[in-house]
Amino acid sequence: MNKINKYIVIPILLACLLSACGTVTHTRKKSSFEPDKVTLKINISDLNYLGESEVTLSYSKYLGFIYSLEEINGIQYDPTNVKETKIDGVYIPQKYVSKALYKVLDDYPDATYYQLVYNQMEVHKLFMGKELKQTIRIKAYSFK
Repeated sequence: MNKINKYIVIPILLACLLSACGTVTHTRKKSSFEPDKVTLKINISDLNYLGESEVTLSYSKYLGFIYSLEEINGIQYDPTNVKETKIDGVYIPQKYVSKALYKVLDDYPDATYYQLVYNQMEVHKLFMGKELKQTIRIKAYSFK
C-alpha cells in the first residue's frame, strides 16, 4: 500500500506544483467611440507665409562624450541664462538644438505652423575631438 501511495501522491504533488508556476493571461478588448485615426488636410493656400528664421549654434565635442557649448545664434553661451524651446512638428535630433530654437518663437510669435527647410552641420576634426557648427532655417506660417 505504501508503494501505491508513493506512485499516486508524487505525480499529484508534481502536477500541483507545476500548475502553480504557470502563467494565466486575461485578455480584455477595449472599444471606444473615438476614431483610430484623424487626418487634417491642409493646403498651402490655407496658410499665410510669415517669414524664415535662421538658427545657429556651435559646440565642441572631446573624447566622444565631453561637450562644450560655445555660441547660440551668434551670441556667446551663458549657462546662467538658458532658454529651451521645443516646437511641435520640427524634430532635429542633434544636441543643444532646443536651446537655440527660442529665436524662431521670438521672431514669429503668431505662427501656428513651422516647417524645417534647411539643416546643415559643419564638422572640423581636431585631435581627440571636433568642432561642430549647425545652421537651421525654419519657415513660419499662420492659418488664414
